Amino acid sequence: MQSLIKRLLQHRDQLSQLEKQVLDYIIRQPQKITDLKLDEAAKEMFVSTATITRTCKKLGFQGYQDFKLQLLLYSRDDIQVESHDLSANLAFHTKRYEKDIREVLNRINEEDLNKAASMLVQARHVEWFGVGHSYSVCWDASKKLLLLGKSSIARIDWDDLRSSASNLQKDDLAIFVSYSGETLHILEYAHIVKNQGTPILSIVGTPSNHLSDLSDFVFYTPIEHFYYKNVDHAPAHPSKSFWIYSCWNIRGSTGKVLLLQNEWNGAEEPIPYYHGKVKIKKMCFKKRS
Repeated sequence: MQSLIKRLLQHRDQLSQLEKQVLDYIIRQPQKITDLKLDEAAKEMFVSTATITRTCKKLGFQGYQDFKLQLLLYSRDDIQVESHDLSANLAFHTKRYEKDIREVLNRINEEDLNKAASMLVQARHVEWFGVGHSYSVCWDASKKLLLLGKSSIARIDWDDLRSSASNLQKDDLAIFVSYSGETLHILEYAHIVKNQGTPILSIVGTPSNHLSDLSDFVFYTPIEHFYYKNVDHAPAHPSKSFWIYSCWNIRGSTGKVLLLQNEWNGAEEPIPYYHGKVKIKKMCFKKRS
């Protein structure tokens, strides 16, 4: 539970005075919150139900019910860790990872992939923006695009990110990766890129955020965070690799996607495919008939 509380406190500076009041109550009485309905919690905190819902979303949750569920899960995991029941923990996390991947795949559709593919193929250069944990996602994705013959880079230094944002052209593509969509540095770079007239594609983990408002196209990839000993063990944007592989399997230069179905939807054999002479490692995908 302490790891969750530390995570919540990281968002405190982004909250209004009333929202801070909600957060302070949650931190003081996390166990009590799990037993309160939304209207009951509003009366306890002397705020509106809308304020509580808005606070939960700013903290990275879909709403009050989702937040209560996470509180219950963290409480249960505290008990599991104390009991050293490794088999139970393994089963719990296996289901959690499977749920994340299935939810992402259920949200991917051909129209979205075609739009993203068009942006990617038409771009002269792709610049990735991500800080903290999101940087590793950007670095990995940028490396894959380079292997596929696309000019792409992910920078780690904040000053370099600011400079690169200022130097992007209208025929480039900026891809932002941020779970909350509210990271201050990311929003700063996004505003710069927007003023440059460069298209913005964002990969976010929350449904409503400022980064999405600045973007031309948004991939929403919800994931369930789990902290143990202050380390987040959630998969980092599980849709990223699927999106890159799918978008680059194109017909000619039109940017038209050959939508792929992955093994969750019945692929029988791992099928390798190519871009030029570059062999993409085997994926459990097949073309939709």
